Amino acid sequence: MHKIPIKNYKRIFPIILIWISFSFGLVAQRSYDLIIRNGRIIDGTGNPWFQSDIGIVNGKIVAIKNLKNQKAKRDIDAKGLYVTPGFIDLHSHADRAMISDFIEPRMAKSLTSQGLTTVLGGADGRNMLWPLTKEMEALNSKGHGMNFILMVGHSTIRREVMGDDYERLATQDEIERMKGLLKEGLEIGAFGMGAGLEYRPARFSNTEELIALGKVISDYNGFYIAHQRNEAIMPLSQLPSTAKGWQVDGLQALEETIQIARATGIRVVGSHHKSRGRSAFGRSSHDIQVINNARDEGLQVFIDVYPYETFGGGARPMIPKWSLVDKNISIVGGRDDPKWREEGLFKNSRNNLKRNWSDSEKREIIKRDISWIVDHNGGQDRVVVVDYPDEAFVGKTLQQIANDRNTTYQEVVVYMALNGYEEVIGGAWTRGYGINDMDVTNYYKQDYTITSSDAAVSGVKDREGFQSEPGAHPRHFGAFTRRIARYVKDLNTTTLPFAIRSMTGLPASVVGLKDRGYLKEGFAADITIIDFNNIRDNATVLNPDLYSKGIEYVIINGNFTVDRGELTGNLPGVIIRSNHENF
Repeated sequence: MHKIPIKNYKRIFPIILIWISFSFGLVAQRSYDLIIRNGRIIDGTGNPWFQSDIGIVNGKIVAIKNLKNQKAKRDIDAKGLYVTPGFIDLHSHADRAMISDFIEPRMAKSLTSQGLTTVLGGADGRNMLWPLTKEMEALNSKGHGMNFILMVGHSTIRREVMGDDYERLATQDEIERMKGLLKEGLEIGAFGMGAGLEYRPARFSNTEELIALGKVISDYNGFYIAHQRNEAIMPLSQLPSTAKGWQVDGLQALEETIQIARATGIRVVGSHHKSRGRSAFGRSSHDIQVINNARDEGLQVFIDVYPYETFGGGARPMIPKWSLVDKNISIVGGRDDPKWREEGLFKNSRNNLKRNWSDSEKREIIKRDISWIVDHNGGQDRVVVVDYPDEAFVGKTLQQIANDRNTTYQEVVVYMALNGYEEVIGGAWTRGYGINDMDVTNYYKQDYTITSSDAAVSGVKDREGFQSEPGAHPRHFGAFTRRIARYVKDLNTTTLPFAIRSMTGLPASVVGLKDRGYLKEGFAADITIIDFNNIRDNATVLNPDLYSKGIEYVIINGNFTVDRGELTGNLPGVIIRSNHENF
């Protein structure tokens, strides 16, 4: 073996030292795509903020530390701003926009402007396309503005198996076939199953069917999220004039969700959970005790809640539809009977209402149904007219109009149906405040409560289905910013880190996301940067398409969808699959 003379080591050693120092210098001086400097880091765990820099390369967070002497292609000075994980929405209706043929809905500006970076698919148990491979193909072929979490819809697979013959319990064979479809979706990469038990066809299922499917979810370490069977004292599909027997109430619906967790061991979420209707105001205290007891038992029970006192996507009538149709038409399937959508059904609505109202017996039934509908929407002093030919009605409650006219609120509802817009069922667009802020506040104080929106993409001009409508819910533009502005800044319900956790780390952990929801090295660069001093939701029922303020930057996979407070229109979203690389 050739030996190097000792005297040569003396010459070579300094060169080696210089080379090593230079190499370490290259590592230390690595070039970043983006450095966010001097921000107040809220990492998604609920811990207090700390000040640091964040370095991003190729859509990943690679450093959270002092990067004072490092260089990047772009710098953001976040001094005085809060840097958080991107917000995750577990109850979103953005999926229809994400697969639109038009680019504007796919930008999802009304949602990304709130700080959202990731949404869950299959809300209320419905997939936009089936099988999931079709949904994935549609998402990938066009590009979309947010990350998309795959889920299997319970209603989707129930309809696939049972067709139109679903107004009954499923047979054991049908449940086995549903289990097979669920398994296929989970194999592709769905994180679990969503359900919409207050809607068709799922409302005809029973708990045993859901437990059988939950056991399949358990095999994949998935989770279950449900629009529960009821959130009020009577389900949406019923009226006092049509209800037969005991109707499942909101508390019993919650107990069913807990029963599924108990029987299967899976994580369960009661979605857009609420105490709906004036008669249910205050039920949050009971709900919280029931959930606490379940969690003390060791069950993985969670809820998600949106930060408003009004529910439902659009404005609605306060009159029972049956009072507007011909007496020879039989519609016995509830308020959600598909026959209500038949063309021409309401062509003689005014004459039909006059006939029914003139019948003293039917008039009392109509009054009773109106009373229930109005109570369900918050009461006569909390139902507001948002659009009507007589502008003197607009912005007033039913009670205020009744006082002005020296009549009852039931008669106001009938008057509007007889004298309002002919093309609008009930003659007027109205919106009720059927949730009490006390209940929202109570739910938000719980460490198992996730923030959600129940919002679709809205405010897209000239695109049918994505435009703002009279009385549209302000959540489409303001849910996540309102969670901070009202419940942290105004009411001091929780701390900011606690609220951010409810939007980021908590939903990520419930879903089972491996590289999102927290600010950690190695995680995807999904980041929202907030100006807390200026954050404010601006959308209202009468002006529903106003953008929020205070969201300065939104970064998805290292790309900006909001930059210096301005929307970019970029489409950086990916499909997130369970146990797979991002697709």
